[in-house]
Amino acid sequence: MPDPSPHTHQPWQGLAASLASLSELVDLFVERRAERLWRLDGGSVTAVETSLSEGAACRWRDGRLTSCDGLERPHLASLLGLASRQLPSMPLPEPGGLPTFPELGLPPDPGLAGVRWLWRSAGVVGGGVGVPIRRPILLDLTWADGRRTVRPWPLDPAWLPPAHAPTRLGPVAAGPVRALLSPQAAATLLHELLGHPLEGDLLLAGASPWRGRQGERILSLPLDLQDDPTRTDLPGAFETDDEGHPAAARYLLREGVLTGALATGAFAAALGVAPGNARRATPHTLPRPRVSNLVARCPGALVAPPRDDAEVEIEAISSGTIEPRAGVVVLQVRVAHTLRHGRRVRGLAPFTLLGRLPAVAGGLLAAAAPGAVSAEPGWCGKEGEVVPTGSDTPWLLVEGLEAR
Repeated sequence: MPDPSPHTHQPWQGLAASLASLSELVDLFVERRAERLWRLDGGSVTAVETSLSEGAACRWRDGRLTSCDGLERPHLASLLGLASRQLPSMPLPEPGGLPTFPELGLPPDPGLAGVRWLWRSAGVVGGGVGVPIRRPILLDLTWADGRRTVRPWPLDPAWLPPAHAPTRLGPVAAGPVRALLSPQAAATLLHELLGHPLEGDLLLAGASPWRGRQGERILSLPLDLQDDPTRTDLPGAFETDDEGHPAAARYLLREGVLTGALATGAFAAALGVAPGNARRATPHTLPRPRVSNLVARCPGALVAPPRDDAEVEIEAISSGTIEPRAGVVVLQVRVAHTLRHGRRVRGLAPFTLLGRLPAVAGGLLAAAAPGAVSAEPGWCGKEGEVVPTGSDTPWLLVEGLEAR
């Protein structure tokens, strides 16, 4: 574990000192969560549910992960094989007073079906060093029509809810399509095309199409792409990763050339990059290299979206997946419109876009302003382990996708 002296607090050092004799311990991770869920109907709250949880996990040098629910001294002592008197008080803070619904500051919206407020505090101890882990408080919002987003709380005054689907819908024409993706939709494409496949465990397992491609141009577009957990305005933010490494923005691509990867301590040396991307879905899961917030920029981006050059405008995507061994990216389109002479003609019923990775990577034709921050793809799952992610991306004009 690196020396995170700017992040170290004295209470955590006391806990680290108490564990110094455990030579087989890699690290101890502890977390406390508080959640409050409001269920709504027609804009009125119909039910409120509150939950508090906490847990701990130990990684051992023989590869084991042991974990428990609860942070009481007897629980931790049993987990660590120590006497309770050998442990100091747990340095995690309490959540304090949980907000009421009016205190959330949400604009009136009769379509809201649920609002979840999520507070998390964590810390990790290992190698004689103790580090607190700070993340933003999140709001997870769902609507009766299926829309969903997750945002840091308090909400930015400029925040806008996800796009509504058009009322009059027609079927999409099946087959190859030149698509203009809004920043929110472009974020999901970049997440699946470049974010997930550059996670170190997938690269080293041979489950990424970009394995062995470092230093090569993999995009036709001169796109710069960073993973940036320091962006506290986005839901994937953290000050320190779940192994105790300080957060830092990391370039994955520079002008379309593959230059980086996402790594935990276990994968950093083999990938030739620094660690700092370890994330745990819960205390009962191992830290894994995961995307946080993707930030895309393109030198020479157009000043406006090129609607004249596209057949379909994709406004919102409900989910995306990548099948790395097959080399296929799949996007489930929620809101889209046909375009003619640069204007929207009609709304389209939900459909699927898919494309082979080389064709899609080579089919990124243009980027355009204005870019936008968003929570896309929001809650990101990997083998059932879910973490929040965000994005700051431009519009993208894309070929190589097929509508179905």
